[in-house]
Amino acid sequence: MINRFLKKKPKQLSKVEYWKKREFFELVEDLHKAEKILAEFKGEYSNRFDSAQDFRSHLVDFIDDIEFGNQTDLSELWIWFAPTCDWDDFGITGVEIGNRIFERVDSWKKHNSN
Repeated sequence: MINRFLKKKPKQLSKVEYWKKREFFELVEDLHKAEKILAEFKGEYSNRFDSAQDFRSHLVDFIDDIEFGNQTDLSELWIWFAPTCDWDDFGITGVEIGNRIFERVDSWKKHNSN
């Protein structure tokens, strides 16, 4: 019983350490890259968006929300960038960026779903 009290508790990560571990800053950087790709893309539509411009507008708002701390739920990003979803629907060059975004959001979502 005394051993239980003497064991050290695992160190809690700070918010910034947690973000670094989950590649949050890299996620935001890739979201900005995706937004720039969408800015150059014209036409098309997806299941949720009427055009690439519409998708870009929603993405810009979402980026602003997570950068300013108003949004921590990344579920929408998970849907937008999931394989065969909105990012892929547009047939945009930059598949690797979409895949990285999805992988990071998927990891974030798995570790924050309690």
